[in-house]
Amino acid sequence: MNIALFTDCYLPIKNGVVTSVMQLKEGLESKGHNVIVIAPEVPNYIDKDKNIYRLPSVKLGLGTEQRFAFYHQGPINRFLKKKNIDIVHSHTEFSIGQCGKKAAKKLKIPIIHTTHTMWEDYTHYIFNGKLLTKSMSRKILINLLKNINCIIAPSIKAKKYYQQLLPNTPIQIIHNGIDQQNFIPTPVKKSEINQLRKEFDLKKNDKILIFVGRIGKEKRVNELFDAVVPVIKKTQNTKMIFVGEGPILKDLIKKKTELHLNKDIIFTGFVNWELIYRLYYISNIFITTSLSEVHPMTMIEACICKLPIIARRDDSYLDLVQNGKNGYLVDSDSELTDRIIELLNNCKKLEEFSENSYYISQSFKAESHVNKVENLYKKVINLYPDKLNLLLDNVFIS
Repeated sequence: MNIALFTDCYLPIKNGVVTSVMQLKEGLESKGHNVIVIAPEVPNYIDKDKNIYRLPSVKLGLGTEQRFAFYHQGPINRFLKKKNIDIVHSHTEFSIGQCGKKAAKKLKIPIIHTTHTMWEDYTHYIFNGKLLTKSMSRKILINLLKNINCIIAPSIKAKKYYQQLLPNTPIQIIHNGIDQQNFIPTPVKKSEINQLRKEFDLKKNDKILIFVGRIGKEKRVNELFDAVVPVIKKTQNTKMIFVGEGPILKDLIKKKTELHLNKDIIFTGFVNWELIYRLYYISNIFITTSLSEVHPMTMIEACICKLPIIARRDDSYLDLVQNGKNGYLVDSDSELTDRIIELLNNCKKLEEFSENSYYISQSFKAESHVNKVENLYKKVINLYPDKLNLLLDNVFIS
């Protein structure tokens, strides 16, 4: 097949969306398919891959790395026609996604869409949430996704959400996956662990809690901070590492200073994806209070690195956190605090949850994700344009 992936976020930017698109491209190419990526230009970055088609852009400004691209439809249509594209796969609802939709219509080929973000949880970035309400954002989203032939939902949560918005659009669940060999290219050496501990002033007997993600309001990082403070005060040798950057980072750094917790709470800022697995490996528990996820790649990464998970109850986590087996899903931030303390004080259960997390992570490999997407492509192409309603069911692509 000849496939065109449309995304508003790609290399050299590093986040979950980029990882997903990049792994999909590489996986499909390894199976003999030709894959084109349509993506925004990034200042001072030049592609080595000739199959990347870049568009002029500006940063979108929603607390994410997504960019708003400007395009001329005619040249893109001609480019895709020359490449004999069989199917368009969009990974964004915004300008580049709309470009992909127009191209598919002009070329009379199907378009599918993967939803990566719960955009209604980001309305606070637009005039502090005073201009765009959640109900308005849903109406906009319905319009942006109109005429999509099939939606890929990475989780049960995403499927339920989009079924409400677009009841007549086929929605198939395909979970995210991680290329585990690429994520952990070599085993973590003892010297690397010692270096990390030295860099962040961590002692050998410290118990490490970790969160990896954007330090933003929509991730409820402030609430996570507040839930961790009593853990640090009630337990010995417990440290918290926040990995990532974002709009409320400076406020939280100020807050930890005011609470005299500079040695106990660590903010790393941006860390290259290639190095993050080392931080997971020196940690004991992955924690999050976020309720805005679709199917977080960071949680899959944590499971690969044998970390128990404690998170707020949310449908996006249901397949990643098996309650009482590799972690806990809790109904309040205060319960999260209690569960962290409980697990830190139970070495046997901590070890048991650790092994179970790794076992669960094996269901979320990039190869499996690529195979399921490839299978869906074939089904959609075969059913296009008149029989796509046959995908209106609850079947998981396998």
